[in-house]
Amino acid sequence: MSQVNEYALGLVKELVPNFDKVEFKASIGDTSRSVEFFVWVNGEKFQCYELADAGKIDESQMETFFESFANIVRSSGDYLAGKVNKISFSG
Repeated sequence: MSQVNEYALGLVKELVPNFDKVEFKASIGDTSRSVEFFVWVNGEKFQCYELADAGKIDESQMETFFESFANIVRSSGDYLAGKVNKISFSG
């Protein structure tokens, strides 16, 4: 797993400490970002924004994490400036 993916996994674990499985997707551009994740808890699938709307995770903390993740991606050696960089993993 790449360092960027490990960083993302750490963010998810901080927001949702006890999950069975995660699916993470992001599209990062020079000035834009789209980040989301799904987690399975006790066999039930939840989307990050659904968890925030239900008050199960802190939405402002999640958005701060997403911005931090975007900055990590942009500063990585694999980032392609001027393009939308797509990152996804599950585990």
